[in-house]
Amino acid sequence: MKYIRKSTCCTQFTEWFTENQASYWGELPTEVKHALHNHLWREQQGLCVYCQQLIPEKTAKQSSAQIRSHIEHIRPRSVYPNRMFDYDNLSISCEGFDCTATTPQKKEFCEHRKADEYDENQFLNPIEQPEIADYFEYDIEGRIFANHLRSNIDQQKANYMIKILALDHRELNRLRESSYSQLIQENDSDIKELLNPNYPLLPAFYTMLNFLFIKQLDF
Repeated sequence: MKYIRKSTCCTQFTEWFTENQASYWGELPTEVKHALHNHLWREQQGLCVYCQQLIPEKTAKQSSAQIRSHIEHIRPRSVYPNRMFDYDNLSISCEGFDCTATTPQKKEFCEHRKADEYDENQFLNPIEQPEIADYFEYDIEGRIFANHLRSNIDQQKANYMIKILALDHRELNRLRESSYSQLIQENDSDIKELLNPNYPLLPAFYTMLNFLFIKQLDF
C-alpha cells in the first residue's frame, strides 16, 4: 500500500456539490462521477489505492465488461454517512481482479473483499498514514507480509489489512511476481529511473518494487 497525498479537489465535483444538497451517492451525475474518478486516478498516479495494480484510465463510454475500477469510500458510506461526499475519504479501487484481463473475472480482493469493514483501531488508511508502505514487506515471489521490523501492534495492523483486503491473494502474488521479474531484467540506472516517485503514472506494485530494489538492494 502507498500513501496518497490528497491534491486540490476535483473542480466539477466541488462546483456540483456547492450548488446541490445531496443526501445520497446516487444523486451525483454520471459526468461528475467520471470527472471525479479520473481526477482521483491521476492523484493516485494510476494505481489501485489498495493492491497497487495499474488501473487503466476510465473513458466516458465504457460497457460493464470494460470497467476495471470504481470510486471507493475508504470509510464505508453505509457506516459513515457523514463522510459520503468528503473528498478526503474518496479514492479509486480496482474491481478485485487482474485489470489486464480481457474479460471480467471473479471479484476477490481489495474493496470487493473489504466491503463495509473499517476498524478505526486497526485500519491503515492510505490517505491518513504517511508511513503506510513501511508496514509491509515482500519477497521475489510476490508474497506480502507484515514488516518484521515494526512493533507487534504495527504488525497486527498490517496483518489485518492483508486479511480484509485479501492482499495475499494468489492472483495478486502472481501479478507482483511478474512485475518483479520484468524489472529485474533492467539495468540499475533504468530501474532507478522507472521507480521515480514523481512520475505522473507509477509502475504497478510500486511499493513492492521500491522495497525489493531501492531498499533491499540499495540501488
